[in-house]
Amino acid sequence: MRPPAAPRQPRRPAPRPAPRSTARPAAGTEVTVRPPAERRAPASPAQARPAQARPVGTGNVLGRGGGQRVSTGLTARMAEREAAARRLRLVRAAVAAGVLAVLAAVAWVLLASPVLALEEVEVTLTGTTVDEATVRAVVEPELGTPLLRVSTSAITARLRDIPQVEKAQVVRSWPRGVAVSVVAREPVAAVAQGEGWVLLDADGVQVAAGGAVPEGLPQVTVPLDAADETAPALRAVLAVLAALPEDVLGQVATAGASGTAQVTLTLDDGATVRWGSAQESELKTQVLRVLRQQTAGVYDVSVPRSPTTS
Repeated sequence: MRPPAAPRQPRRPAPRPAPRSTARPAAGTEVTVRPPAERRAPASPAQARPAQARPVGTGNVLGRGGGQRVSTGLTARMAEREAAARRLRLVRAAVAAGVLAVLAAVAWVLLASPVLALEEVEVTLTGTTVDEATVRAVVEPELGTPLLRVSTSAITARLRDIPQVEKAQVVRSWPRGVAVSVVAREPVAAVAQGEGWVLLDADGVQVAAGGAVPEGLPQVTVPLDAADETAPALRAVLAVLAALPEDVLGQVATAGASGTAQVTLTLDDGATVRWGSAQESELKTQVLRVLRQQTAGVYDVSVPRSPTTS
């Protein structure tokens, strides 16, 4: 048995085309008339692919006759790069020349110009055996020399060559001077030599010579003629005299020794002081001051912790 057929839908009437307007455009109105679309054949894949634009100024293009012509854009850029490199080289050369000029000017001012030449000499003296004129005579040849070229070590060496100079120091005092400091050797004793006397400092260096002994300077009885034999004893005597304070040294008339541990002093009043070696001279000086409160002919301080008088 067949199923009943579905009921038919009523047909809708087809839409009528819109009536064409018969109204004419107003005067002065622009009307665009489009032609009916034409059917075009489909483009081939080769034709559908867009042409690639070749960048301007790069690569080569063919000229007439098959020759190659370099792009003018590439040539311009290469010329610009070369010009920039040339300018950079010129700037660097100018800077280098300027630096060299500045260095040359500074070197001229420091090494050749009279602007910083030596003109002022400041002298500081300690002691009485060296005078300022002697020191200035050593520095005088350097006057007018640019300060940087003045050899302070050479001046110091010349000053130390003077027998009376114990220490010397020379430093630059900018902008146009030097400061000279000198410590002179001071004599501590007079030693007979020939018909005169030689003045010696604590190191046994001859400071001066003369025909008479300066007042207040003790005489040393150790001879200088046999220096190799008497040198140790002489050094011991000079070390003792150098350690004495001024008030005690002023009381010593003569000093002698038969060995390094047998130093003997003779005072102005005739008293004898057996000093012994140069060791513990400070303690011995204090003990002698106490013993001198008693009148005696001999003061023995060679063993300062057990002194004796007689």
